[in-house]
Amino acid sequence: MFDITTRQAKLVKLMTDKQEYMPAKYYANLLNVSERTIFNDITKLEEAFHSFEVKFERKPNQGIKLSGDIVSSDTFYQQLRRKTDSDENVFYSSLDRQILIVKWLLIENQTLTYQFLSLELYISSTSITKDLNQIKRFMGDEVSLISDVKGTRVVGSEIGIQKTLKRFAYYVIKKRVHNYSITTYAKNLAPLFQENVIHHVEQAMEEIVSVLNRNISEQYLKSLFIFLLILTERSSKGHHIREIPKMDWEENEILANYPLAVQICHRITTALNFEFTDLEIQYISSQLFAHRIEVKVNNKYIESFFSSDIRNIISKVSAAMGTNLTLDERLYDSLIYHMFPMIYRLKTGITIHNPLVDEIKKNYGILFQIVWYEMENFEKKYDIKLSDNEVTFITIHFQVAIERKVLMREILVVCQTGMVTSDLIMNRIKKLLPANIHFKLIAKPMLKDEDISKVDFIISSVNVEEVSCPVVYVSPVVSDEDLMKIYKAYLTYSTSEQLEDIQEVSSASGKTSSYLEKKYIFLNEELTEKKECLNKMIRLFEQDGIVTSKFKQTVYEREELGNTLVQSWIATPHGQKAEVKETKIAVMSTKQPIKWNHESHVSLIILLAVAEKDMGQIRNLLGKLFQNILQIESMENQVKAFTKPEQFIQLFME
Repeated sequence: MFDITTRQAKLVKLMTDKQEYMPAKYYANLLNVSERTIFNDITKLEEAFHSFEVKFERKPNQGIKLSGDIVSSDTFYQQLRRKTDSDENVFYSSLDRQILIVKWLLIENQTLTYQFLSLELYISSTSITKDLNQIKRFMGDEVSLISDVKGTRVVGSEIGIQKTLKRFAYYVIKKRVHNYSITTYAKNLAPLFQENVIHHVEQAMEEIVSVLNRNISEQYLKSLFIFLLILTERSSKGHHIREIPKMDWEENEILANYPLAVQICHRITTALNFEFTDLEIQYISSQLFAHRIEVKVNNKYIESFFSSDIRNIISKVSAAMGTNLTLDERLYDSLIYHMFPMIYRLKTGITIHNPLVDEIKKNYGILFQIVWYEMENFEKKYDIKLSDNEVTFITIHFQVAIERKVLMREILVVCQTGMVTSDLIMNRIKKLLPANIHFKLIAKPMLKDEDISKVDFIISSVNVEEVSCPVVYVSPVVSDEDLMKIYKAYLTYSTSEQLEDIQEVSSASGKTSSYLEKKYIFLNEELTEKKECLNKMIRLFEQDGIVTSKFKQTVYEREELGNTLVQSWIATPHGQKAEVKETKIAVMSTKQPIKWNHESHVSLIILLAVAEKDMGQIRNLLGKLFQNILQIESMENQVKAFTKPEQFIQLFME
């Protein structure tokens, strides 16, 4: 047996491959050591090579080389390794080598040379070629292996690379694993991934499993584990996905898993000190859906801890929305699972950002406000303060439940290329129509292949060929007249259930206007500070006994917790209903925009004071309010020109 180091073995490998005189400096540079170290290693190796009849030859001004009949044999180096007795001795099977090559190429994005691989893996170029050809078999059309003068490297999309890694991971597992548990998966994939990544992803999976429906297939869980391992490893190294298959974020089954996806991401990134991108969170959410992940609380202690609170919240939101969700056990399970860790987060100052917070508030503004109002008692009982982020997570759960309950109708939005004009149209009408409307974006060339059998009507900014459902043509900028056309089409072509829904909101105009009084409308104020504006409106409410003395504090606390901006120049601050004696709405317009938060300025402030006794009317009140805000948004100059309170009140009467 020989006692030689790995470095000395690599030196022998380099000299065996070279088979010509080379200066010691050549080998010193390759091994990143000094020439003296090379000569010391050669002295040590000369003693070991007597049994091989191999020797080192030296020539002045040319260098050194290995000589002997066996040196030219492909088996010499492997024989040497088998006779080596060293703690650093390494023998790689073909699978071991492929794991290392995949790690270098697909996880670390290295460019590899044959010389590097030969030196690191102690194999011939023939074996390297075989290993690379095996790895190529796991690559789809979206990924390829490129070899040129720089070396061998992988090119392709990030999702393609991650799919390749997943195929290879299953190949490794099939070769090695007999006990098919996630823990065993983790151990056998350890050579591919960082130890801390495996540890924290495995912990995240344990937390998920503890609250999942027990009927879920174990194979789905293992697949999800591998997916999260790969995404975490790549993302933590700065290799982020740039695009994912187009997903409609109003499809309830995918959206339902979004809060869980954010929670998983927070669990992993907090431990590993990096951030998933918003797109990666969406990708995880879609993968949860694809893996049939469905929360089912099995922990009786957690359930009993605040089961009655959750039932009460569902009941109150149901009453306010006019939709009975009290029998939806999936909603109940989701809320319990979400709120138990939420309380811990809020009490310990941990913040989870919801990347969809603005979109949720914009698309489901009425439900968002209702949820916030109905969570007040829960906040007081557990001594917490809900932020925008937390309320939007809860809103998602309720919106998904509503979509399960109510038949979803579809409106198709068509424009020449698909997105920009369509987004403009949708952003202007979403708050006007009920929550059970599904808008689908589509480019004109795709219309001929689209199934429109369930579409109520089409909104289009371009001419479309003859279709089997009504078409409402609008201008690319979506004028007020266009909005009226869309609204009329909705009333004409929607189901009777939807018509009843919108009529409820419309009939609320008289009721809503009764909450407005001239004395609480301040027009063209010269105030320049947010605090001055709020104090003036709240002070009058206090003087008239509309609110308690604590209402002001709850308004400012609400402002600290999240942004009450609802449109580009309109804000709707509000306080807790427990501090309101009589429902009223105060309005203030300012001559100059005032700074509302770090990045926004507003010219119109609508202060809401909603009493507990009127919570049954809250959906209609907020529905009409947001309908008017939508209308006001396109009337900025006209509203700023109002000189009489009656002019503003009239907006709520029309």
